Amino acid sequence: MFATSLAFLDRFRAGRYLSLDLSKNSLSTGEPKKVVVSDSRRTALRRCIFHIPPVLGSIAILTLNLHGIYLGEEVNWLFKSETLSLMGFQILAKIHEIFIVTSLGLIVLHAVRNELLFGHGLPLGLVGSGLSFSNFSFFFTREFGGGLRNLVQPGHRLRKASFIGLLCLAGAIATLAGPSSATLMVPQTQSWSAGATEFFLNGSLERFWPSDLSKDMAELQQYCDNETSTASAFCPAGGFISLQEHWGRMNYTNFYDYDVPPYAKMLSGSRFYWPIHSPTSPIPPLYQLGDPRTDQDMHSYTFLVQPHAAAATLMQRIATDWWTVLVSTMGLTDSRVDDRNIGADVLAAITSVRCTEPQNISESGKTVRFPAIDGRFTYIQGFDFVVDGLDTNAVNHLRFQWVHLPETFGAVSIGGVFESPWSSDNKSRIVIGCSAQSGWLPATILTDKYSFWSGWYPWGMDWGGRTPAWTSTPANAEESATNGRIAISSEWLDLLTPTTSDIVTGAEVWQPSTIESVLDNAKLAADLSPLNGATLTEEWVKNDPSEVSRTTLLEAIVCSVLVDGLSRTGSYRAFNTTGPSSEWPLALYDPLPDFANRLLAGRTALSTPSLPSAEVTTIHIKMQIDGFALKATLATFLSMAVLLIHVTMALVHTGWVLVRKKTSNSWDSISELLALAQNSQPASVALGNTAAGINLGKTYAQIAKIRVRNQYGYSNNDHVALVFDESGSELETTAASSGRREQEDNEHHAVGIADNTMNNEEDSSGNRKNPGSSEISKQHILPLSRTWPRPRGDILPLSQTLPGYRDISGRSRSTSTESLIPSKNVVKEMMDDRVVLNRAYG
Repeated sequence: MFATSLAFLDRFRAGRYLSLDLSKNSLSTGEPKKVVVSDSRRTALRRCIFHIPPVLGSIAILTLNLHGIYLGEEVNWLFKSETLSLMGFQILAKIHEIFIVTSLGLIVLHAVRNELLFGHGLPLGLVGSGLSFSNFSFFFTREFGGGLRNLVQPGHRLRKASFIGLLCLAGAIATLAGPSSATLMVPQTQSWSAGATEFFLNGSLERFWPSDLSKDMAELQQYCDNETSTASAFCPAGGFISLQEHWGRMNYTNFYDYDVPPYAKMLSGSRFYWPIHSPTSPIPPLYQLGDPRTDQDMHSYTFLVQPHAAAATLMQRIATDWWTVLVSTMGLTDSRVDDRNIGADVLAAITSVRCTEPQNISESGKTVRFPAIDGRFTYIQGFDFVVDGLDTNAVNHLRFQWVHLPETFGAVSIGGVFESPWSSDNKSRIVIGCSAQSGWLPATILTDKYSFWSGWYPWGMDWGGRTPAWTSTPANAEESATNGRIAISSEWLDLLTPTTSDIVTGAEVWQPSTIESVLDNAKLAADLSPLNGATLTEEWVKNDPSEVSRTTLLEAIVCSVLVDGLSRTGSYRAFNTTGPSSEWPLALYDPLPDFANRLLAGRTALSTPSLPSAEVTTIHIKMQIDGFALKATLATFLSMAVLLIHVTMALVHTGWVLVRKKTSNSWDSISELLALAQNSQPASVALGNTAAGINLGKTYAQIAKIRVRNQYGYSNNDHVALVFDESGSELETTAASSGRREQEDNEHHAVGIADNTMNNEEDSSGNRKNPGSSEISKQHILPLSRTWPRPRGDILPLSQTLPGYRDISGRSRSTSTESLIPSKNVVKEMMDDRVVLNRAYG
C-alpha cells in the first residue's frame, strides 16, 4: 500500500512538470536572449554617451566662472521677470545635476557588474548599490554596513577597498553635484573686478605723511599764508569754509545725529560721517568719520579719521577716466551697474581729542588742567599747566589758543585752551584744557558708492598699524617729539587757524581765528547767562542730559579742524604748480597710448615717472562694479573641485572601457534585478528566513555572484543566475556525515543520501536544516541511489523523465527521503562558471 502511494506520487509529479514544460511557450513573454557582456568598442563608446552632456556642461561652467562674466544689475534676459530668470538658472542647474548622477550611475553599475560577473562577488548589501549610491542615506543603512563587514574579511582586500572607495566617492559627488551646479550656474549679486592700475605721487612718503610737520614749512609757505590759506584747498585751512557751514547747522544738543545719512553706519562703520569740501580746487570732498565720546570716563575720547587729499585727488581723476573707458568698452550703462567701488590702500589722517571738565578761573588765573596720555593711547586725568599766553582781559566772546605741552603729558601732539565769554561781572570765565594726538592710520580709501564720485572716505582701518610708532621711553631719558604722535609746529598751526575777517560783538571788534569762528558759529557758548547766582560751570552743563555734550562738541570741532588740516599735508605736490592754483594740472598723470585696455586689464596704465624711486610714491588702485556675475570665489572653487572630480571620473571610465571593451547594460534597474533574482535558485542556507525581511548585518555580508547555470527550460549553459557561496561549514559537515553513512550502508551509491531523520532535524531556532546547495545542476549530480526500486511500467522515474531537475535544497523530486549532497570540488567548479563574451543568455 505504501509503495503504491509512492508510485502515484511519482506519476503526479511527473505529469505536473511535463504539463509545465508543454505550456511554457504559451506563458512566455517573448523576451529574446541578451548578450550580457560585449567586447565591441563601438558598443562601449555608445554606452558612454551619457558622460558627454555633464562633462561638456561642467567644462563650460568652469570656463565661465574662471574667466568671469558680468551680467548686469538685473538678470531679465531669459524672462522679463528677474525672479523667473533666476528660477530658470536653477532649473538648468538641476538638469546638470541629473546628468552628473546619471553619469556616475554608469560608472558604479559598471563596477558592480564587473565584480558580480568576473570578480569575487559582492556582499548582498552592495548588489543594488549601483541604484542606491545617489541617496546619501544609503551609506547609513544596514545594507551598506553589512557590505563593509566583508571588507575586513581576508582575501582581496585591496580590490574590495577600491570598490568601497569608488562607491563612497560617487555618493559624495552625487550629493554635492546639485549645490555645486547651482553655485556655479546661478548668478549672484557680487562685486566684479573691472580694472586696476598704479598711480604716482610726486614725493616720498615722508613728504605726504610726515612725522614732523615743521620740516617742509618753507616750501608750504610759498603757496599758503594767512590771507590765502582758507582759499586754497591744498593749504591746512582749506576746509575751513566747509567746517564752518557744517558745525553752524547744529548745536551741542543735536550734533550727534544731525544731518547724518541713513546709510552712514553701514557704509563707514560710523554714524559720525560727513563730507568736507574744498574751495576752487580739483581736490574732491573728503569724508570725516569717527565717534564722539558719550560719557565721562577718562579713558574715552573723541576721534576722527579723514582720507589724504593728495591720494583722493588722483583717485578722483582715475575714477572719471575709468568710467568713461568702461562705458565705451563694455557697453555698460548706469542701469546695468548697481554700485561702483574704487579703492586704494593709503594712509589716512587720524586725530583724537580729550578735554577736561570746565574750570571756573578767575581774572588772574592762568593755571589750566590738561589731560595726559599714558602709554600709546590711554588718556588720563593729567596735570595742571600754567599757560603764560592766557589773556586776563575780560571779553564778551569766546577765545581759543594752541598750547605746546611738555613731555610729561605723554604722546600729546598739541594742547588747546578754550575760554568762554566772561561773566557779567567780568570776574571769571570757563576755561577748558584739551589734549590732542595726531597720526597716520593704514586704511582703504573708497568712493561713496551710494552717490558716485561725491567724495572719498576711509574704511578698514588698521588701528595697530598707526604711525608714528610708539615705544616706551626709559626713565630719565628725553622723550622724542614724534614718539607715537605727529610733532606739530607753531608755523603750521598759524596756517591751520589763521585770523579771519572782523566780527563785531557789541561794542567790541573781534578778529577771530578760523577755529574760533567755527566754535562761535556752532553757538558753543552763546547761551551762557548765569541766573539766580549760578556759576558759569553750572550753566555749562545746564539742559544737558549727559552733562558732556557741550564739552564733546568742543572736542569734535577741535578734532575736525586738526584732522582736516593734517589730511592736506603735501597735497600741493599732486599738481604742477604753474599758473593760478585753480588751474593747476595733475603731476605725474601721463596716460599710456593703450590706457583703456591696460586700465581694464589691471595693468599699469600711466607712464612711470623718470624721477628717482625714492622721490615717488606709488599707489595701487582697484575698481569694482556690483551686479549679477559669475566669477571665481572660495565657494566657486570648492564647487569646481566637485565638478572636476566628476569630469575626471567620467574621462577615466570612458578611456577604461574603450581599452578593455568589456561592457554591459544588464541589471541597471530594480525590475531587472528582481527578474534576475526570480529566475535564480533560492539560497536557502545563505539567505535562510529572509523572505519577510533582513535584520542581521552578516546576512547583508553574504557574497553574491552572477554565474552561468543550467536550469529546466533552458539550453545548456545559456542561463545566468544570482548565486551565493553556500560551501561553508554547514555544507561540509553534512557531506562528512553523509560519507560516514556511505561506509555503513553499501546501498548508497551517490555522493550522499540522508534519511528522513536528518532532513527533518531542526536547529535550536526551529529552522529546518538544509544541507543542500542552490547551485546544484544536472551535470554535477551523481546517479540516483537504488534505495527505492522503480516500477518498469509506463511512468518513467522522474529522474529519467526530467533529468537534472532538483528542488532548492538539492533533494531529488523522485523520493521524499533522498538528499543530494555536492562535494567541495563540485561547488568550486560551479563558482567558476562565468559568462562568455558576446554570448546571449536567458
